[in-house]
Amino acid sequence: MERRTRVAVLAALTVALTGGCADGGESPSSAGSPSAPPSPTTSPVTPGPPWHDEVVAAPAGVTVGGKGTPCELPVTFSVPAGWKVEAVRTSAKFGEAGLVGFTMICELDARPTGAVGFLRVWRGDPGSTQQRFERFLTAYSAKAADAEYRRVRAGTMDAVEASYFKEDGGTYRDRAVVMSAWRHSVVFTLDAPEVEELLPAYQLAKQSARINRD
Repeated sequence: MERRTRVAVLAALTVALTGGCADGGESPSSAGSPSAPPSPTTSPVTPGPPWHDEVVAAPAGVTVGGKGTPCELPVTFSVPAGWKVEAVRTSAKFGEAGLVGFTMICELDARPTGAVGFLRVWRGDPGSTQQRFERFLTAYSAKAADAEYRRVRAGTMDAVEASYFKEDGGTYRDRAVVMSAWRHSVVFTLDAPEVEELLPAYQLAKQSARINRD
């Protein structure tokens, strides 16, 4: 008798809980806020301008940044096959390759593949805050004052990404991303006259980025 009573009580509780959800209440596990900002552990997906997240990353060719590569960096990442990878010592445009607390360490040139443009890698002090990033981009490009920013993941790292008009405007924008890489912050800048042509390479570099612990 006592066992039948316990079973009846459990059944009643089950019906009550199920009915509460069915009567318009939303269970805590299924509740969500569509307007909430993206989690720093995930990346938003925004097709079309200004981010063009529908662009698929190019196939990986070589890994850059590790020991024995032309540019030893705080991060490693992949680029398509055929790109020229070169360490930067000085720059006519940027003096001693330095700009607002960041130093250009590596320049990747797409021209050997028949495309035109560069992916440049910059190293700075720790702390990839958006404010520091904005100062860097404003010094880097006159058009970056109107950049749009968002929080993303760059490979395994939290990052801030920027999309800003090229010098001559256009539908596609130059891109840059700053990521926290242990003892440094690292910036990738994509610079190309036809940005859409090199977006797959940029997506590859960003998505494959990993902290270099060597």
